[in-house]
Amino acid sequence: MAKMTQIELTRLQGALAIASFAAGVLIACVCLFLVPPPGEISNSAISIVSELLVLAGAILGVKTSYDIKFRKFEAELLNKVDKIDNDK
Repeated sequence: MAKMTQIELTRLQGALAIASFAAGVLIACVCLFLVPPPGEISNSAISIVSELLVLAGAILGVKTSYDIKFRKFEAELLNKVDKIDNDK
């Protein structure tokens, strides 16, 4: 199995987050307007929608956290390399 590149992984995370958000909104709209009685959303639909929205937020939050930590690590590494080069 081929390794996924960082760009492919970022696109996959973004697509999953968007799909989760869109599914949550779609379920809420269907339950609100099409499922009898109109204008009322059942507790199970609210639960599913909230779980999908939390999933979307978690996917984006993990990606952001990973990106921040990676950039910090990269900056520290470049700092140390520059320090070693200046000592020579």
